[in-house]
Amino acid sequence: MTIGIIGTGHMGGMLAALLADTSSERILVFNRTPEKAALVAERHPHIAVARDVCDIAEACDTVIICTRAADGEQVIRHIGPLLSPTTLLLTTISTAHLASWQQFTPAIPVKMVPSLTQWVKSGVILVIYPENADRGIKRRVEDLLGPIGQPFPIADEQVRVASDLTSCGPAFWARLCLAWTNAAAATGALSHEEAAKLVRETAIGFARLLEAGWSFDEILDAVCVPGGVTQAGLEAFTGVEAVFTNLHRLTAHFARGHMPEAPRGG
Repeated sequence: MTIGIIGTGHMGGMLAALLADTSSERILVFNRTPEKAALVAERHPHIAVARDVCDIAEACDTVIICTRAADGEQVIRHIGPLLSPTTLLLTTISTAHLASWQQFTPAIPVKMVPSLTQWVKSGVILVIYPENADRGIKRRVEDLLGPIGQPFPIADEQVRVASDLTSCGPAFWARLCLAWTNAAAATGALSHEEAAKLVRETAIGFARLLEAGWSFDEILDAVCVPGGVTQAGLEAFTGVEAVFTNLHRLTAHFARGHMPEAPRGG
């Protein structure tokens, strides 16, 4: 059994390294810039560099396309006919048109949206199945991705908002933590390094409370004593929902402006 990964940028490189750690299968990688593929292959003895995309299409039981969206149509047109109906075909191109891709291949394509959190084998991997994906395909996807994150099926129309919460989420959380660190340091009571450490350790503890089963509401109730200092501080969050409403508006607007045309048949 062999996994082939086409495109070794941030996502492709991460998936190659993680799947090499969690799967007993051989990993083949390809990049148009061979040096980039070679750097990924150096990380693990189970990763090898393919000579071209056709080698991956012909040798691999699982193929993951991690190219830029603009290159996706060219790749599927080139290798699609070489895949078999039993090939597990995945892509990290969130804007890929699955129905259109099926014009070019007997394999059934599935979209996935990974997150930086997969580096620590945690977090969610969004998965979008076409209508004709059967239970066998879904089980194979879950078996492949389960060791590096939680596969979470969604509909295509949910991708943008769900990606804000998962794939983009670590950056948004980091920005909030950095803003809080800067504000605390600006009071003069703590150095920036001290404030950063306290925010970091509290964030880790907060995550472990969630892992232990605490809900957001339960944490609020446990910390926020009526008439206490936490309740006073929470007044600063009045209207905070508007910040996130604007966040989703901005990402949706950006995505609409970068939607590729559906691949052309023929």
